[in-house]
Amino acid sequence: MAWKWTKELFQDVYKEFFPDDDPDSPKARRRARILRAALHVFRESGYRKASVDEIARRAEVAKGTVYLYFPTKSALLLHAVALEKRVLWDRFEPIFDAKTDGETRIRLYVREMLTVGRDLPLVARLLRQDGELMVALEDMDPEVMERGEELGIQWLSALIEAAAPDEFSREEKRDRAEVMLAMRYMTALLLEPRVRHGRDLDEFAETMTDVLLHGLLQAPPPRDALADDDGDDPRDDG
Repeated sequence: MAWKWTKELFQDVYKEFFPDDDPDSPKARRRARILRAALHVFRESGYRKASVDEIARRAEVAKGTVYLYFPTKSALLLHAVALEKRVLWDRFEPIFDAKTDGETRIRLYVREMLTVGRDLPLVARLLRQDGELMVALEDMDPEVMERGEELGIQWLSALIEAAAPDEFSREEKRDRAEVMLAMRYMTALLLEPRVRHGRDLDEFAETMTDVLLHGLLQAPPPRDALADDDGDDPRDDG
């Protein structure tokens, strides 16, 4: 079966968040300036305390101009999170590569999800603050959220099928995909050294990935078996 989950497919989805990236377009530059300001304000203040007035002030535009581009504060947050997640594109490159084997794809995804809070400070803040994420989710367009969740479930179901062909029914793959999505809520917790018993985050994530993929009692394959043809760690690709 051809691997349809390409980088181009996800970039098409992201066009909803970044419809005009032309650096020569005044409209695109203004929109990007507002979004960067929103990202900084949300990171500093969280969702509840962040104000559109402060975002407008930092972007050096009128408050009404912010609403021309983003109709609600929740829309601003959703786009700010999408902007922050762009750092994952290069890291996920092997997942998009049809030549990458199934287990390497799913291992890379799980490992990145366990460490992503370190590199996505806005997401980590939302997850750390008591009730902050729930307030934000309640304000967001449920249709947009449902579409995003469904895309994630379909993608993760495909990762599971590629790693374990014909092992699970459609319903079983969906159940497992939902569990994988739930790992997002662990990322901020794993930033606490006490939770990791003082171990390095990447090292802890490797062990946790082994447990999640192979269970407590089954030894994982040797790490070099998951390396690419040149003997390099797939994480170093891209």
